[in-house]
Amino acid sequence: HHCNTTRCVPCLRVGWWSSLPGPVTWHGMSQLKDAATILAPYKDTIICVVSSAFAGVGIGFFGCLLSSADKQRQLNGGKHTERSRLRCCLGAIGSTVFGVLSLVGLAYGPVALVVVVRAGATLPANAFFSQVFNLRPLLREDYLGMLVTLSGVVCFTLFQGDPGEQVTAKVFLDMISRPTAIVWNIVV
Repeated sequence: HHCNTTRCVPCLRVGWWSSLPGPVTWHGMSQLKDAATILAPYKDTIICVVSSAFAGVGIGFFGCLLSSADKQRQLNGGKHTERSRLRCCLGAIGSTVFGVLSLVGLAYGPVALVVVVRAGATLPANAFFSQVFNLRPLLREDYLGMLVTLSGVVCFTLFQGDPGEQVTAKVFLDMISRPTAIVWNIVV
């Protein structure tokens, strides 16, 4: 395209922009502002989903790192090598850190959303990183299970609705003192 009033980023790529008057602008900037305005009401949900997914991927990575350390230890006759010991320590620390970081999503969204998104991100991360660390080959059933689980995660995330009322101490005590709750807690 040819801009007659401004120097824009697409024109910069062409190289004939220097003859055009005015400041260099990007025509999509107003579209970005519009998108930010549209997404503003969903900011908390977006932060909840992204932080929970990030935590799930981290947990998947460091879990596979721990598994690779254990595999290396088993191949070495049950004794850790320096490398497997380092992997084991890094895996334990990373799993703990990302486990705690998964709590970030709770500040921005309901626990049901955090748990489902984190678990939904952990599954493909485990599958991917198990291949990176050469832990075991993926089978047809693995792909099918991943597809079904991720479909459930997407459906739950899209259709979960608004969270219910907050549980107060009085409501909690009323619920926990019901006979069914007492029986359930005794059995568990």
